[in-house]
Amino acid sequence: MSDILFSINGRIRPEAEALIPAHDRGFLYGDGLFETLHAYGPHLFRLDLHLERLERGLARLSIRNAPPLKTLERWLKEVVHQAGYAEANLRLTVTRGTGPRGPSTRGEFKTTAVIMVTDFHRRPESDYTKGVAAVVAGFRRMESSVTASLKTLNYIEQILARQEADAAGVDEALLLNSAGLLCEGSASNLTLVRDDGLVVPDPAMSGCLPGTVQLVALELAQKLKIPVCQAALGPFDLRDCAEAFLSGSMRELTPLVKVGDAKIGGGNPGPLTRKLIAAYRTLVQKECRGYRFPAK
Repeated sequence: MSDILFSINGRIRPEAEALIPAHDRGFLYGDGLFETLHAYGPHLFRLDLHLERLERGLARLSIRNAPPLKTLERWLKEVVHQAGYAEANLRLTVTRGTGPRGPSTRGEFKTTAVIMVTDFHRRPESDYTKGVAAVVAGFRRMESSVTASLKTLNYIEQILARQEADAAGVDEALLLNSAGLLCEGSASNLTLVRDDGLVVPDPAMSGCLPGTVQLVALELAQKLKIPVCQAALGPFDLRDCAEAFLSGSMRELTPLVKVGDAKIGGGNPGPLTRKLIAAYRTLVQKECRGYRFPAK
């Protein structure tokens, strides 16, 4: 029995019936965008941030006939409600769809919106109490690329980076840009703790994707009177920082305690990271009424 449920242009389908045309431009050219969302019970956490980022990306790619955000919101809520999982991972994919062949975007296109919902199994609690390790990927990404700050279907760099992480037996691979600056992880954002404040890679200089969960973490930090700044960060900053953590919709806030052979701080989750994890979980429980994190 498959634990995956799909919505194709608003029509809910089991996995065996979730079909899209072979000439869809998302398949042929990677011509589309996606968002990964976390549902705690029936509640989609910070859905507004995801839809706003998607809207910016659709405008940048001139995908004009996508369903309105209100329609996408309704479809997301319908399928997560029907799935009924205690906790779910949702991927919303919007492509330019079907239309004239070739790279030109002139002509009429019928966009495709696919929502995939899977039963979410939480990471081991030890990832949050003991932390995880990463490597620095052996290739550079181009921060000036037109797609650098968009969550597009062109995910080859992230796949190659994750291959390096898997080969090293660690949780994540960090990407450097062409100038050697820290950018982000293959599927996460990076935040450092330095001088009792948070420091994140400057998106304009690094080319990183603005992360929704990282944005929430920075909002929480400001409420807790923790200083926040953006900076040009290099690998040496990993050696010099007191703490670090990764963030993403499915990993939430995860302490990063080792990169390569070098420990970060004392090699254990630091006090600011632990404080933000607790604040994040409190926020989730407040906004996603009825959800409770598993007991430690």
